[in-house]
Amino acid sequence: MNKILLAAALAVVAAAPFAAQADENNNQLDNFFVAGNLGQSNYRLGGVSDKTDVFQNVRFGWRWNGIVGAEIGYAYLGKVKNDFDFASTSAKPRVGQIGVTGKYNFYDNWFVTGHGGYLRSRTTGAVTVGDATASERSWNNGWYAGAGVGYDITRNVALGVNYDNYHIKYGRDGAQEPQTNANVATYSASVEVKF
Repeated sequence: MNKILLAAALAVVAAAPFAAQADENNNQLDNFFVAGNLGQSNYRLGGVSDKTDVFQNVRFGWRWNGIVGAEIGYAYLGKVKNDFDFASTSAKPRVGQIGVTGKYNFYDNWFVTGHGGYLRSRTTGAVTVGDATASERSWNNGWYAGAGVGYDITRNVALGVNYDNYHIKYGRDGAQEPQTNANVATYSASVEVKF
């Protein structure tokens, strides 16, 4: 955990020079944004593949000079389920995230975006046998990263399409059951509003 927090802190420090070079005539309050994503999650977890769940994400942030900045957010990654003859297992992760973000206009109103950083996941795992269900929650650290392309509809509203990858874990190190790692790929459409 300390290594991930150190990496996130170094990323924010690396972006700080952009703030120092900000144009004093530019209203820096214009660089606050809120973005929402809606799409589909694709779990890659051992032999389980689930591509039918809804992905939702909301992020708040600020970009120095409208290009590089910091963000915080919350994501719902859907629910992965595996059915057997006599039982079923499922996992439903949610994550809080903090990281760096970037947006670059490359032609007229067209832009590319990128972001990544640290996440804290809360995953609810469940086993169902007949009508009986047992569940357990697990809190873990991980990381996320993603990229997108889009178009500025107006000065304050942008639409985009995105790919994100969330690296999450379930269980505890040293517990009787081994810790499980999973990558959750997400494909989504986004709306960003800049204030």
